[in-house]
Amino acid sequence: MAVCIRLSRFGRLHRPFFRIVAIDRRNAREGLSNEVLGTYDPALEDGKAMSVKTDRVEAWIAQGAILSDALRSLFKHHGIAVKLPVSAKLKAKAKDKGGPKKDGKKFVPATRRAKKKHELKLKNERKVKSAAEAAKAAEAKAAAAPAAEAPKA
Repeated sequence: MAVCIRLSRFGRLHRPFFRIVAIDRRNAREGLSNEVLGTYDPALEDGKAMSVKTDRVEAWIAQGAILSDALRSLFKHHGIAVKLPVSAKLKAKAKDKGGPKKDGKKFVPATRRAKKKHELKLKNERKVKSAAEAAKAAEAKAAAAPAAEAPKA
């Protein structure tokens, strides 16, 4: 079950009010939620607009819940710090300095023309190799044939 922490819209027309909920990703926006984690009222001033149970949010994230992009940016805007788990890939990426390779060359992805040219080169190499093998086989056959047709004296 993929749990997502996201906003669920309540309120009336032109007067939105949101609940911060932990919900199954497949459910509708206002569908049955697992837990209400807080509220967000965009009409109020910044200090009172958001109330969140950060310990519960962190607990859900530790269990594998995914924080929505909108909620992540709202948390950042309102200064709410939530500890996100760091994956092994990100740790390895952080250790890697990034920068250029040891030889100083930058990675440039191959263009369509370069890929096509490479395919043709490989195709030609295969043709030459198969032609050489065919010539060898013909030579071996020719060498074996005269031995069989040796004149009887």
